[in-house]
Amino acid sequence: MKGKYLVLLLLFFTSIQSFSQKKSLTQEDYDLWKSVSDPQISKDGNLVVTSIQTTTDRGDGYLKIFNNRSGKTTTFQNGYRHEISPDGDYVFFLRKPSYDTIRNQKKKEVKDEKMTKDDFFVYDVKKDELIDSIIRVKSYKTPKKFTGYVVVEKFKELKPEKMKDTTEAKPENDTLKKEKNPALEAEYAIVYSLKDQSRDSIFKIKDYTIAEEEAGMIFTKTKGKKKGDIGIYSYDFKNGSETMIDTGRFSYSQLAMDKTGDQFAYLSARDSVKTDSLKYELFHFADGKLDQVTDTLGKNLREGWIVSDAQAPYFSENAKRLYFYSRPKRSFDVDTTMLDEEIPDVDVWNYQDKLIQPEQKVKLKQLENKAFLSYLDTETNDVLALHDSEMEYVDLDKDGEQRYVLAYTSSPYDVSRSWKYPWTRDYYILDTETGNTRMALEEFAGYPQLSPNGEYAIYFDPESKAWWALDLKNNSKKNLTGDLKVPFHDIENDVPTLAGSYGAGGFLEDGSILVQDEFDMWMIDPATGEAENITRDGREEDIRYTAFQLDPENREMASFMNGKLFLNAFDNETKSEKVYLLNIKNGKKEPLLTPDGKLLGGFEKAENADVFVYKMEDFQNYPDLYLFKNKKQSSIKLTDANPQQSDFKWGTSEPFTWTAYDGTKLEGIIYKPEDFDPNKKYPLITYFYEKRSDNLNYYYSPQPSRSIVNMSYLVSNDYVVFVPDIVYETGKPGESAYNCIVSGVEAVEKLGYIDSEKMGIQGQSWGGYQVAYLVTKTNKFAAAMAGAPVSNMTSAYGGIRWGSGLSRAFQYERTQSRIGENLWDALDLYLENSPLFGIPNIETPVLIMHNDDDGAVPYYQGIEMFMGMRRLNKPVWMLVYNNEQHNLTKMKNRIDLDIRMMQFFDHYLKDEAAPVWMTEGVPAIMKGKDLQYDLEDK
Repeated sequence: MKGKYLVLLLLFFTSIQSFSQKKSLTQEDYDLWKSVSDPQISKDGNLVVTSIQTTTDRGDGYLKIFNNRSGKTTTFQNGYRHEISPDGDYVFFLRKPSYDTIRNQKKKEVKDEKMTKDDFFVYDVKKDELIDSIIRVKSYKTPKKFTGYVVVEKFKELKPEKMKDTTEAKPENDTLKKEKNPALEAEYAIVYSLKDQSRDSIFKIKDYTIAEEEAGMIFTKTKGKKKGDIGIYSYDFKNGSETMIDTGRFSYSQLAMDKTGDQFAYLSARDSVKTDSLKYELFHFADGKLDQVTDTLGKNLREGWIVSDAQAPYFSENAKRLYFYSRPKRSFDVDTTMLDEEIPDVDVWNYQDKLIQPEQKVKLKQLENKAFLSYLDTETNDVLALHDSEMEYVDLDKDGEQRYVLAYTSSPYDVSRSWKYPWTRDYYILDTETGNTRMALEEFAGYPQLSPNGEYAIYFDPESKAWWALDLKNNSKKNLTGDLKVPFHDIENDVPTLAGSYGAGGFLEDGSILVQDEFDMWMIDPATGEAENITRDGREEDIRYTAFQLDPENREMASFMNGKLFLNAFDNETKSEKVYLLNIKNGKKEPLLTPDGKLLGGFEKAENADVFVYKMEDFQNYPDLYLFKNKKQSSIKLTDANPQQSDFKWGTSEPFTWTAYDGTKLEGIIYKPEDFDPNKKYPLITYFYEKRSDNLNYYYSPQPSRSIVNMSYLVSNDYVVFVPDIVYETGKPGESAYNCIVSGVEAVEKLGYIDSEKMGIQGQSWGGYQVAYLVTKTNKFAAAMAGAPVSNMTSAYGGIRWGSGLSRAFQYERTQSRIGENLWDALDLYLENSPLFGIPNIETPVLIMHNDDDGAVPYYQGIEMFMGMRRLNKPVWMLVYNNEQHNLTKMKNRIDLDIRMMQFFDHYLKDEAAPVWMTEGVPAIMKGKDLQYDLEDK
C-alpha cells in the first residue's frame, strides 16, 4: 500500500510541476497560432490538400498533402493557393516568400517590382515529388474538368543590373540595335504542359479564358495601357499554336467560352478618342465561323440601347443560349464650356428619390453598370430580351436552360425601405422562350428558390408562417406546411418584424424539398403537398437536424452517401454535434460521427467516393482537419496546427442557467482558467451579443482583437468570463439587457468564486450600446469597454449607415434596435433607451473604441458619449483608429487595441499599474512616435 501511495504522490507532484511550467498567453504569443484553411479533397477521395497559415500573417506557414492510399503526408514550406488536378494526379500551388524576407525588403524600401514574388510548383502525386517550378508568378489557372495544362501568369522579368565598372570597350561596328526581350517589358503568360513539362510563352497577353471540359482557350493581346489591343486569338493546346480570330480593333474584352470549347464570344470596340466612350459590339464564334451579334447601329438591340461592357457574356450549360447584357444609352446635358473649378460639387437630395443619395453613392458603380439580360439562341440566331428597367432583375436557374424562371423588382417599395422591414419585391414568372411575364407574388418579403426540375419555386411566406410552392407553368400556389401541427417560423423571434423560417435543406432528385421546423427535417412534394417528418425524434430528443448541401456545383441539392441522406444533428442540451446517415424510406439513422462535446464543420466530400474531410473542435481543441474513410475505421487526424498550445495555460467552458428578473429561463457560458480553484476569488469579465450559448464548444484562437475580448487569452490570464444569452421585449432593449445580463452576473456571483469588486463588462456594436446603457443603470462593474456604441438613439435614428448608404430608421423600428415605432410616435422610448441621457449616473470607468470610418454606427455616437462623460468629469478614454471601419481589419491596429483593452481591464480588475496612455494620454505630436504602453510606477 505504501508503494501505491508513493506512486500517486509522485504522479501528483509531477502533474503540479508540469502545470507550473505552463505560461500565460501574451499578445506576442498570437504569432504562434496557425489556422487550417481551404481544405480540398480529390474526386476519388485519394488526396487531401490544405494550407496552414499564421493567424496574424506574421510568420511562415506550410502546405500539407495527405495521400489516402499510401498514408503518407508531404509538406511544403509557405505553400498556399493550391489546386488538385481533375484527375487527382497533380497538385499545383504557389510558394510565398518567407515573412522575414518580405519584412526586410519593406524596411529597405525595395521597389514593388523588385520585391520577391511567389513561385509556382507542380507536385506529381504518383512520383511523390516536385517535378517543376516557375519563379516570379502572379497567378495561375487550371481547366476545371480536364488535366494536362496550366496557364501561369508571370510578372515581367527583372532587368539585369548594369555593371558599374568595365574596361572592355564596345566594338566600333556594333551599331545594330538589340531586339527587346518581351519578358522584360510586361507581364506575360506561360502555357505549361504536364505531359512533357514544356512551356509556351504568350507575350502581351491581356486576358484569357479556358474551357471547362475540353482543351480550349482564347486570349487577347494588347499593345499596352491606352495604346489599344492587338487582337483575339484561339490557342491549340496540343501543338502549342495560336490562331488569330480578329484584329484591327481598339479593344477586345469580356471573353466567354462554352464548357467544351466549341463556341466562344467576346466584346470588341473600334477605335475612339476616349477609351471611356468606347462603343462595344458582341461577337459569337461557332463551327469555325465568326458572327457579329450586335453592332453600334442597334442590330439585335432595343431602340436606343447599347451592349454593356461591364458584364461578360456567358453560355448556358448546353450552350444553346449565349447570354449578354445591354442597357439604354445615356445622354447628359453637359456644359462643355465650364472649367472644372466652375462646376459645383453638390449632392441634390430629393424626397422622391427611390434611393437616397448616400445609398446611390455606395452603389454608384453598380448603378453605372446596371444592365439587362438578353440571349442569343445559338441554333436559330434569334435574340430575345428578357427584361428592362421595369423588371430590374432576373433569377435564372443554375444552368440557364429552364423555360420558366423568376423576375422581380423592388422599385415600388424602395422609398419605404428607409423605415420598413422586411423589404419587399414584386415577383413575376418569366417565360424565357417568349419574354412574357405574369405577376406571381406582389409586395413579397421572401426569397423564392427555383426547383432544379424547373417546375416550381419554393418559398417561405412570413405572413402565413408557412412554406409554399409556386407552380411556374400555371401560376398557382400551394401551402405546403399550413396544416402541419408544428411551427416552421422562428418562435424565439424577438425583433418587431415578421419571423423568418428555420431554413431549408435542399432538393432531392425526385423534386421534393427538405424544410426544417425547430427540430426536425420534413420532406415535402411540391406537386401534391404530401409532407413527412423524416427525422422523427428531433423534438423529443431536443436535437436540431439539418441536411448537408456539399456539392459545389449543385448547392441547391441535398447530399447523400450510400443512398442515404447526409445529416447533421445539433444537441441543444450539450451544444454539440453528430453526423448521421438517414434512410429516408424507413427513418432509420446510421451513426457516422459521434464525438462527445464537439462541434463539427468544414465538410468537403469527394465527388466520386463516400469519403470526406471535416473539422472538429471544442473550447480546448483547435478545429483541426480530419478524414473520414469508412465506418470501420476511426477518422484520421490530418493536421496538428497548434501543438504549442500545450505550453500555455488554457481553460474550460461550462453551460450555465439562471432565471432573469422577469422569470425568463436563460442560458449562458462560463469560461474558467484550467487551474481553477473554487476557493479563490477571480476577476470577472462579462461579454455578450444576442444569444451565444450555442458556442459552448467553440474554440477561440488566440489572436489580436478586431473589437471584442478573446476568451482563450482571458482564462489563460486568470480571468473568469461570463457570456449570457439575452431575450428582448419590444420597445425596451436597454431594460431587457439589464434584465438578462445583470441578473446573470448576480447569479454567477452567488457561485462564490467571483470578486464582486473586480467585475468588468465588454461588448461591440449592439453589445457596445448595451454596455453604455448598463453603466448608466448599475455600478456593479469596475470597468467597461464599449466598442462602437450608439449613445443617443434620437440622433442615430435619423442618421445613415455609411457602409450601405441606408437610412438607420428601419433598424430602430423593425430590426435589432427593437424600438418598434418611429421617433415621433415613441419619443419617450428613444430617450429612455439612450445612454447619453443617463451619463450623470455613471460611476464606472469606460473605454470606448469608435473608428472614424465606421460605416455601421456613426462615429459621432462615440463622440457624444465621450464628450458627455468628459464634461461631467467621468473617467473615459476613446480609441479612434483612422480609416478603419466598424471592426478593425489592419493587424497593427488589432494588436494595439488588444494591448490597450487588456491594460485597461488589468488596471481596474487586477490592480495592475495604469499605462501612460491612460494617465497622460497620447498628444497628437506623439502619434506614431510613442505608443505610451509603459506602465506607471505604483
